[in-house]
Amino acid sequence: MEAIKKKMQMLKLDKENAIDRAEQSEIDKKGAEDKCKQLEEELLGLQKKLKGVEDELDKYSESLKDAQEKLEQAEKKATDAEAEVASLNRRIQLVEEELDRAQERLATALQKLEEAEKAADESERCDRGFLTTYTTHLGFVHGAV
Repeated sequence: MEAIKKKMQMLKLDKENAIDRAEQSEIDKKGAEDKCKQLEEELLGLQKKLKGVEDELDKYSESLKDAQEKLEQAEKKATDAEAEVASLNRRIQLVEEELDRAQERLATALQKLEEAEKAADESERCDRGFLTTYTTHLGFVHGAV
């Protein structure tokens, strides 16, 4: 009988230990479920945050793309403007060269005009002298007749 009593006490002790372990397991399970719920909520928050960051990334990527397109357009305009400036500078150079040639022609023409005026003045003086001499001779010729 003693052995049965001892066996009963051991079974009772095993039962109490099993109940304690079961209760502790329930507490651990509840803690794990709470932790799981907390982590799921945190995961949801992080997913929302990630979505926001991805949306922001998309927005900034689009802004970057627009800025790059504007930069390319501005660079093209600058290149075109530089080409136009170079063309205009060449044109200015050609016009200046043409102006120099025209000024040289004008100087030559003015010099020739001055020479022609001198020649005309000289010719006119000679003509007057000739006319005076001719008139004087005519006067003698008419007076003598």
